[in-house]
Amino acid sequence: MKIKNNLFKSVILTLSSLAVGFAAIAFPFNLFSTLTSDAMHVVFISEIIIYFFVAMIFLVVADKKKQRRIKLEQRHEKRKAKIESVKRDWIDIAA
Repeated sequence: MKIKNNLFKSVILTLSSLAVGFAAIAFPFNLFSTLTSDAMHVVFISEIIIYFFVAMIFLVVADKKKQRRIKLEQRHEKRKAKIESVKRDWIDIAA
């Protein structure tokens, strides 16, 4: 059953990626025949701006994840040091 589910997911993913890829390629070529040169320049510039903002969003999210991971590692190191100091203090008190 698991193999069938994986196969079904793979087929759906392949078909959807082919459809989206075809639309992504066909749409600009359709615009070439319907828009004027100035309108195509506007579409091109707006597309570049949209790609830039999407890339910036991905970079910000990746940077936040990296900062969160670093902060978590620092917290773990502090907790480890605190636990060691508490163990030492208990050994000193017991002695």
